Amino acid sequence: MAISIRRLSDVLASTESGRLYRIEVFLQADDPGTVDPPPPATRYILRTSEGERVIALGDKRYRLKSGEVLTALAPQQASPPG
Repeated sequence: MAISIRRLSDVLASTESGRLYRIEVFLQADDPGTVDPPPPATRYILRTSEGERVIALGDKRYRLKSGEVLTALAPQQASPPG
């Protein structure tokens, strides 16, 4: 049985004090031989670029193991060429 994990877009988030973190987001694919897929919370793997586990709180908020809460920054739009 092979496990398939795909990396999704990273999330930039900051603490209330302004420290910036890059959250790497991975999706673990369902095993086709399983009748019941795992709950969504176990399908997504979130970690900082240093490897620290991150917990999604919802509404663009995340928590580190230390208990510190991060808020996702809005993605910047690319400037039109010209």
